[in-house]
Amino acid sequence: MKISDTLIIGGGPAGLYASFYAGLRGMSVQLIEHHPELGGKLNIYPEKIIWDIGGIPPAPAANIKNDMVEQAKTFNPEIHVSTTCETINRQEDYFETITDNGTFYSKTLIIASGRGIFTPTRLEVDGADKFEMSNLHYTVKRFSRFRDRHVIISGGGNTAIDWAAEISDIAASVTMVCRGDAMRGHEAMVEELHRKDIDIQFNKCIDRLIPNEAGTAIEYVMLDDGSQVAVDDVLVSHGYESNCAFLEAMEDQFDFNEHQMLKTEHLVDTPVPGIYACGDQVVYDNKVKLIAGCFTEAAQAANHAKLFLDEDAFSEGMVSSHNEVFAEKNKELMKKM
Repeated sequence: MKISDTLIIGGGPAGLYASFYAGLRGMSVQLIEHHPELGGKLNIYPEKIIWDIGGIPPAPAANIKNDMVEQAKTFNPEIHVSTTCETINRQEDYFETITDNGTFYSKTLIIASGRGIFTPTRLEVDGADKFEMSNLHYTVKRFSRFRDRHVIISGGGNTAIDWAAEISDIAASVTMVCRGDAMRGHEAMVEELHRKDIDIQFNKCIDRLIPNEAGTAIEYVMLDDGSQVAVDDVLVSHGYESNCAFLEAMEDQFDFNEHQMLKTEHLVDTPVPGIYACGDQVVYDNKVKLIAGCFTEAAQAANHAKLFLDEDAFSEGMVSSHNEVFAEKNKELMKKM
């Protein structure tokens, strides 16, 4: 039976950086991810430009994800994708994590599940599902898909606003339908939205989808006030449904808030010794809700796991400029410069 020093549940930004930092601290690492690829929610908007990671020039989410994955693999962790955590059992001196892809054993656990298995909230309109293969979308893989097309976007949060702002520069027209009387996104993005040529209709929602003669795609959208909008594409951003069944099964051991987020102490400590948490699954006072914020949490989770394994270990890893593990890697990099 192979027992790793730590098992990381989740392969988004927090889990990926935890993998790197745990390896930096000399720990053997296993990482499991439910989805078929690493990157977490960065896979939802691969062409979105990310600006707010310190010291990193603005770049598409897909590029940042690729760099994070490469960094996570620095110390050769054992990575398993398409692997869903089902149950965690605490044994005398290790944890048994049962998944749909086998059982994993580890001395510590780092939960970086990003609010669980996320799936887009579907449009609650009769017959909507049959258009998901044609022109009803819940994610945007390529903005160029909407060039010179008439697009309607349902939603008023950050994702819907980002989509509208980006697509409006290339689409024939963009219409936004918002159930409330105001947008719920970041102030700067809302201001940018209002500067663009976008038809924003508040206090309305999509009531019916009217197909073309062949019944293969949506031709018109009927709103709940009876008005119609001719469309080439329908984009829906109504949030995401998350499923974290393995945590729900342990609710008597953890402390959750009303949104089923883990309430932690010292950023990453759970009530269960040896189990730490980081990223979107975690809530605490003054949490910074940015990708950049999860890096500190991930490093802390790895540090706390290291101290759990060895109480005489340093409380934090040595900075990279003085760390011997990078000596040979730095020489290789210098040769390329």
